[in-house]
Amino acid sequence: MARRPQIPNHQMNARTARLASLLSQAEICLPIYLERTQGLSHEPKGIRRSEMFFFYASVADLKPARILESGRARAQSTLVLARLFPQASIVSLESDASSPDVAIATERLRGCPNVECRFGDSLLLLPELVAAGDVVLIDGPKDFRALKLAFRLLRDGKPAAVFVHDLWLGSPARGFVDRSVPSAVLSDDPEWVQRYASLDSSRRVAPAAPNDLHRAYGATMGCFRGGDENYARRLLQCSAAQLIDRARETVRRIRHRPAIVRPKDFESVPPDEL
Repeated sequence: MARRPQIPNHQMNARTARLASLLSQAEICLPIYLERTQGLSHEPKGIRRSEMFFFYASVADLKPARILESGRARAQSTLVLARLFPQASIVSLESDASSPDVAIATERLRGCPNVECRFGDSLLLLPELVAAGDVVLIDGPKDFRALKLAFRLLRDGKPAAVFVHDLWLGSPARGFVDRSVPSAVLSDDPEWVQRYASLDSSRRVAPAAPNDLHRAYGATMGCFRGGDENYARRLLQCSAAQLIDRARETVRRIRHRPAIVRPKDFESVPPDEL
């Protein structure tokens, strides 16, 4: 595979500044996060605690009046959002009304009056629902489809921020973000992982090193802020990248090559595989 293109220094500086601001805000937000999520059970299928804290620290200062969530499953992230943003309206979308997860989610969300659960296709519903100042969390659809949905929403200038889950290191969608969306901040950043992986596990994390930029952690959440990019252009680029990836996947299957799999936590991904 081709090596990852170098990001210009001024773009790296912008990303570094955004991360520094996030880390500073996180120090303020951590006690509140711990207090509001105390005692909550955690579903193995759900978004990790460090990723939900990443979400909270990124937008707590915005005080969003409404949060739109796509991909409820067993309501792990929905429940956390309801606790972290008690004054906000949480609108949670799920595509499969017949899933066995529906009953589990319904039971877990009892006592959350600020949550509204809906069913339907997020690709159709989110563009209709989103309003100025909303924050959006996309945990379904996945990969390029999720990125294209995010960029469609951001292109129209309404959401304050859109978060996309499952942008793990080494995936084609993540490669596109690293190459083409320099303002994006990701929850597997080594400094974030070093400070907050302890929310997920007691496992000790070694201090960040330069090559940790290529070390995986979790499914990974990406934050895309409104106004940070030319999102109309990013949408076109993303569509083109998706077509190229489909062609590569077809070739991979014809040649019986193994599928790309998510790396384990702290596994290094060679730069030429990114």
